[in-house]
Amino acid sequence: MSTLTNTEYTGNGLIGVKHPWQPDWIQNSDDVDIFLELMDEYRYLVEDAKDWYPPYIIYIEERDGKKMLATMNSKWVLEYDPYRAGKRSPLDILREKGVEV
Repeated sequence: MSTLTNTEYTGNGLIGVKHPWQPDWIQNSDDVDIFLELMDEYRYLVEDAKDWYPPYIIYIEERDGKKMLATMNSKWVLEYDPYRAGKRSPLDILREKGVEV
């Protein structure tokens, strides 16, 4: 489930607001779907899903001609962040396995 902000987003890209484990190419909800499908396909590379998915994904949603920031949160978003816990980025793991992300 996603949450939209109430203010129009006028920034240029998502660098600085996205989670470090979110790829730069994720910009809209279609990109989020592709990313989650990719992560699901390679989830066998990790024991705990909490250490594989970022706790939140930020993307741009267009509504009424305005660009708004949308956030998709994991169920552990305020409890656990694998990046802060020092876990390896799944993006690095995928790249090591030859997956282009």
